[in-house]
Amino acid sequence: MNFDVCLVSGDPRLCSQDAALYSLRTTAEGFSAVQTSVQRQINPDVFCIQTANYEQGLSFVTPNTPTEQNFDYLFNRFVGFFFGGSGGKGSALQTPGQGNSPGYLYGDIMRTEDQAGQTDFFRLPASAGTANCLDSNPAAFLKDETSRCVRSFSLAQDCTTLPALSFQTYTSFRIFSGKDTEANLVAVGVEAVTLQAVDGTQTLLVEAAADVPLEPEFLQSAKVCNQVVLQVKYTVWYGEAGQIVRVSAAFVLGAVSNSMLPIQQNFQISFVQEAKSDAVLRSSGNPGYVQGLPLVAGWRTAEGIIRSTDPQGSLTVLQSFVEQDCLFGVPQRSPVLFGTDTLSGCTFRLEDGANCSLVSEVILGTLKGQSFPDYVATFGDSLPQNLMDWVPIENQTTVTSLQDCSIPLSYHLEVRWTKYGTLVNPQSQIVSVMEVITFNTSTLPSSSTGGLIPVSSSVSFIDVSASASPGYRAAPTINAKLPYDFFFPFV
Repeated sequence: MNFDVCLVSGDPRLCSQDAALYSLRTTAEGFSAVQTSVQRQINPDVFCIQTANYEQGLSFVTPNTPTEQNFDYLFNRFVGFFFGGSGGKGSALQTPGQGNSPGYLYGDIMRTEDQAGQTDFFRLPASAGTANCLDSNPAAFLKDETSRCVRSFSLAQDCTTLPALSFQTYTSFRIFSGKDTEANLVAVGVEAVTLQAVDGTQTLLVEAAADVPLEPEFLQSAKVCNQVVLQVKYTVWYGEAGQIVRVSAAFVLGAVSNSMLPIQQNFQISFVQEAKSDAVLRSSGNPGYVQGLPLVAGWRTAEGIIRSTDPQGSLTVLQSFVEQDCLFGVPQRSPVLFGTDTLSGCTFRLEDGANCSLVSEVILGTLKGQSFPDYVATFGDSLPQNLMDWVPIENQTTVTSLQDCSIPLSYHLEVRWTKYGTLVNPQSQIVSVMEVITFNTSTLPSSSTGGLIPVSSSVSFIDVSASASPGYRAAPTINAKLPYDFFFPFV
């Protein structure tokens, strides 16, 4: 007779688990005996946990609910400018301890050291919950990040005192190359500085003027705060072991008036592996191209095709930004991705008496890039020594009328591709690449007559695959044979 049952199981949040069943039975002799069995329990909840290999991960700390009493404490804990010392009130995280690894792993928080020798984090200001900038966002190793946030401040009072507006704030710290105790300190180098006027006109600061002070300056007469940090782009180079080798930053410093408040600040960090002489060339498919991977391109020589070791590829297209000038500033470029149509551009003003040939050369270089390849691989894994697997980039220039000043106003890259192989697993193959450059067909307006001249850059992919055909040459026939005595004994 069964008079007592005990069921022992694990965490009820698991999708399935083994449960031990203990039952107490009475034998025929009157003794009690424990009978054990194991049964499989299934959790019907759709939000169950499939597997759990970390026991501590099944327990979570109950978060603090903001109330009127603890709101100020929580706000001061998670909001603050991160470039200060680690003892600042705004630091919500603790400085990571040193380890034995010579470099960082994916997702690790990078350690920094300020001018006072205090250890802190490398973080990027970002918006969280609201559009306002919160400076407690840690930058993780190998995680490219782009953020935009709004900065509110008083122009007269905070122009020269608010750290978030200062150029030195974003360059005065150094980064530990790794997590071990012997890690080197890597300084932040300045790659480019672009000055932006109140009307949005940008001018690249030349190298000869690098000694010019770049700190914010308040002009009382014009009620303008000059050289305010509007954009910061960090580029982190790292080695094979994950150690940081070099860090550079590009800035956009702008003039801000009262009518422009609050301002929008842009922050970006990207990671690039330092190229080696024996670096492995990455493919974009095997063999056919994969959707979204960069086109494989290079330059032809007598020995074969020379490819760039840049993982983003050597065939790039101009990125679009608001009020991007074709003649000034450092244009940002992105790789041409297979199967992704792109449309971008820039604008410029043609000054009176400008050298038309020079302007045309600068704009064409902006559209095509400084190192434009002349061959594209037909497959994603085409080898450089196999010249038959590469197609040239053909050129088609359109000038409909003769003008005193011919300037390219449109650049289009047309990529034709087809499906190669079986219907079950077709492979994408590029058959031709054509660049189409269109120049102006009429006289362009000069700066005296006003008006911006737009220039467009585009990439399109055209599928030229033929209609699918069956895999057999002729329709199948029935080959039926009857035995010789099938009609016996009638015949």
